[in-house]
Amino acid sequence: MNFKVMKNRKTYYFFSLALIVASILLFLIKGFNYGIDFKGGNIIRVTFDKETNETEIKAAFTKIKDKINADSNRFYFSPDQVVVQAVAEGKQREFIIQYPVANLDTKSTSEIHDTILEELSTLLPYDRSTREISNVGPTLGDEMKKQALQAAFLSVIGILLYLGYRFDFHSASGVIVAVVHDLLIVLGFISLMGIEFDTTVLAAVLTLLGYSVNNSIVIFDRIRENKRISKQTNMLEIIDESVIQSLSRTANTTFTTLLALIALVLYGGSSIHNFSVALTIGCVVGTYSSLVIAAPCIVDIFGLHKKEKSA
Repeated sequence: MNFKVMKNRKTYYFFSLALIVASILLFLIKGFNYGIDFKGGNIIRVTFDKETNETEIKAAFTKIKDKINADSNRFYFSPDQVVVQAVAEGKQREFIIQYPVANLDTKSTSEIHDTILEELSTLLPYDRSTREISNVGPTLGDEMKKQALQAAFLSVIGILLYLGYRFDFHSASGVIVAVVHDLLIVLGFISLMGIEFDTTVLAAVLTLLGYSVNNSIVIFDRIRENKRISKQTNMLEIIDESVIQSLSRTANTTFTTLLALIALVLYGGSSIHNFSVALTIGCVVGTYSSLVIAAPCIVDIFGLHKKEKSA
């Protein structure tokens, strides 16, 4: 297979740089559509008298919106923003319902909240004695944002330290470049598509870090092995040879992973839809960076091919 990664690496760099710049601009201009976990909201846990489903509950919120707006025009969120999650042992009767917090004064917020609960009880009767209500305030949401950034930062540092010990500093740096590359592009996609950024999407982003590292390690391990046993001495040729040898394994792994992820996107339900979409994009981007970004970049960053020529 005539797959010349090193010969075309500047083309890959330019393409990746364009995606990264576009992603950063999206962060600055559009930002993220933060979910209740990060911007605050109301959480209700109820047990309905009869079996129901997510569609019926969201339809009820649409009717509640129409009624409240007809009376006072104060309904402040779209029914599409309502997150409905069935409790596993609830036998299709017990659900956790989340909707955004109002940007209103305390009295108005309380009145709307009470109206929503009253109307929901009328449309879909539930056992009031089992009802649980909680609220995630904006302050707690800001704290969760900080914790999310800390988790991503500590993950990157941990990866760098482990790979520096397991391989070498050059290889560890290449993996980190690929991980940051994947992280920025996937976050840019999330911002572009307006995907609600909640804890499930955060879990997908952190999972992506591990997936990207796994693919890159396979290639760097092959590079290390080829440096030891290959007749080639040119670093550019060794990387090309290593990528080609790893290509079949990487393609098969990515393909089978995508089959599972696409199934989750199509049939996994709304509760994990955003998680599945983010991880699907991350899987594609992670495979791309592992093949054509991680190893080539260490050659240009550290000038390994120039050192070989001077030697």
